[in-house]
Amino acid sequence: MTEKLKKIEYLTLGLVCSFYLLWGVLTSLHSLFPIWVLVPALAVLLSFYGSLQHEIIHYHPTPWQKLNEGLGSPPLALYLPFIIYRDTHRQHHVLENISYPSKDPESYYMTSERWAAMPVWLQGLYTLNNTLLGRILIGPALGVTGFLISEFKKLQAGDKYTQQAWLAYLPWLGLVLAWLLYWQFPLGVYLLACYFSISLTSIRIFAEHQAVHTPEQRTIVVEANGFLSFLFLQNSLHSVHHKYPALPWYKLRQTYQQEREAILQENGAYVFKNYLELFKRYAFKAKEGVVHPL
Repeated sequence: MTEKLKKIEYLTLGLVCSFYLLWGVLTSLHSLFPIWVLVPALAVLLSFYGSLQHEIIHYHPTPWQKLNEGLGSPPLALYLPFIIYRDTHRQHHVLENISYPSKDPESYYMTSERWAAMPVWLQGLYTLNNTLLGRILIGPALGVTGFLISEFKKLQAGDKYTQQAWLAYLPWLGLVLAWLLYWQFPLGVYLLACYFSISLTSIRIFAEHQAVHTPEQRTIVVEANGFLSFLFLQNSLHSVHHKYPALPWYKLRQTYQQEREAILQENGAYVFKNYLELFKRYAFKAKEGVVHPL
């Protein structure tokens, strides 16, 4: 038991407990806060919860993964079953598959066949979605709608894995909704906070990967160590995370500082100083085409 206790990452576990405490306070005492405070605060918290779930998927913060997954299973953003997030994210970590839409479940690229079958107005929306401002404003709507349509088709086809994942999700969803209804939290306001939480997370995801021939050069580094870096639990140093996926979030920056030259050489210098630099370059300009170029 002593050996196992030494492996508990108390910093991350403390963040998980603090998160649930803050979420509970905001949702139960919501009437004390004006909506212009409540929605942004919840959006930040829910985006941060996604970062904590990401840590959990990578076997943090305790040696007992069932306990970890219990801590990350409540679908506080409402739409995403933890099991699907867990399994698709681990599939995403196969280096050779990164960015390919048919192999990487987190790819924002499309196949040329899917693109050609789209109506022109929808192509326009996805082109706008490849600007950073578009990703923030309409990305959540496109992403969640596309995900739910895809999952519905799998359920219709009788896919056993998908059925089991959504069945496991329903009790957790019931628990979250029961809490919100008990405290009479306006569901429309909560949905708005969920939307903007995805918008925040979209800032990290926007340029996280690129389609280039060398697999190691497909993953970004954003060097700044400010608010967004903490919100994303240092996953802005994404090349480091992909190179060392078992590292806890609080060791990523030290590792980057120690190996900066080698990491940037390996990832082809796909690096930005901060998210402001990314915003200046791609706020209104599409970073690249929607169709996967390789």
